[in-house]
Amino acid sequence: MNAPTLRSALLCLSLFAASCRATAPATAPAPETPVTPAPAADPLLQGLTRLAQSQPDNPVLLYAVASRHAERGEGPQAEQWLKKLDALNWDHALEPGDFEAWSATPEFRALAQRFASREKPVSASQPAFRLAERDLIPEGIAHDPVTDTFFVGSIHRRKVVAVSKDGTARDFIPEARDGLWSVLGLKVDATRRHLWVASHAAASGKGITADERGRTGLFQYDLRTGALLRKVTMDGRPGAHLLNDVAIHASGDVFVTDSEAGGVHVLRAGSDALAPLVPERTLIYPNGLALTEDGASLYVAHYTGLVRVDPATGALTRVQPPKGTTLAAVDGLSAHGRTLVAVQNGIGRGRIVRFHLGGDPDRVERVEVLESSNPSFETPTTGTITGSDFVYIANSHVREVGPEGKLPPVDSLSPPVLLRLAL
Repeated sequence: MNAPTLRSALLCLSLFAASCRATAPATAPAPETPVTPAPAADPLLQGLTRLAQSQPDNPVLLYAVASRHAERGEGPQAEQWLKKLDALNWDHALEPGDFEAWSATPEFRALAQRFASREKPVSASQPAFRLAERDLIPEGIAHDPVTDTFFVGSIHRRKVVAVSKDGTARDFIPEARDGLWSVLGLKVDATRRHLWVASHAAASGKGITADERGRTGLFQYDLRTGALLRKVTMDGRPGAHLLNDVAIHASGDVFVTDSEAGGVHVLRAGSDALAPLVPERTLIYPNGLALTEDGASLYVAHYTGLVRVDPATGALTRVQPPKGTTLAAVDGLSAHGRTLVAVQNGIGRGRIVRFHLGGDPDRVERVEVLESSNPSFETPTTGTITGSDFVYIANSHVREVGPEGKLPPVDSLSPPVLLRLAL
């Protein structure tokens, strides 16, 4: 659920691209006249380029290579790769922030206009509720069907806010209580009356110390009282793990993505320790995950696509998209009947999409855009199914947080808006 900036996703891609590095050429004779020094070697760019060349129809990789060139100040190369993306008739508007200073050039603006012209605005969402604290930086949301209460987690304020059906908000878990770090994924276990919280010591978390950074864990709370029932943490190696989104099986098993490690863990009912379900370094920044209604399949979104996992064995298959579409760059993921509702925010401007599954659980038959070009969008992140509606965070502002966790001036942030979309 933690929406990655493109930079953080690229860093994860680099772990997979490292094996694609080009072999250094043999030393050439020194030239007789001075020449302009070549740009410094960039193993990440080299690996990404090779991946993109091997998958020329993968829009996420084309976008990533273009962004990396722009970050390096290489406008002509960035333009070249965006033209490859344009040739695929990509219909997702570009996010200027992914292209650094180059986004101010006429070349970028011309391409951005072409992409934006293809992204047909879809507007079907209605206001659900609004929260007052501008610096909440909300990321995860869950719903308790028993009390009709929503729970919204805060990255910056390190707390969980409960919102009743009349829109009244209160702190369900106050700031940093129980050692809670930044709040990412949330899930309600309505049967057992528990709230599960994935938490990570992010640099943007209020009061997070340097020694805490990178710590991550699962927190289990009593829905009736708010009392902490259990806290299961990963090892404290900086950057080794990032527990992100949560799914709960009818059996009581709890599944959680580990975005930094590239895997999925499971806390089996009755166990006090997380165990690997999908091994580390299998996926590129795994994020949202959702169990089908029968509990037979666990769908996991990662930066370059979607996989289906057997919750019992961890057996994994890659889900195939319809031609000319992508299942990649998804943050929040929810199951609804034979469909998956996804917040696609990893590249371009955010949008809400629905993946229609057919008879083959490993193939999406159709990708439907449910909401796009919404003026309230400032990096939508995650949502939750409530009956036949999808309620989601429209403006998390996570991309406006600086690389060292510094927030912009509070007055520049809009109050958190939650929208409701009929399914």
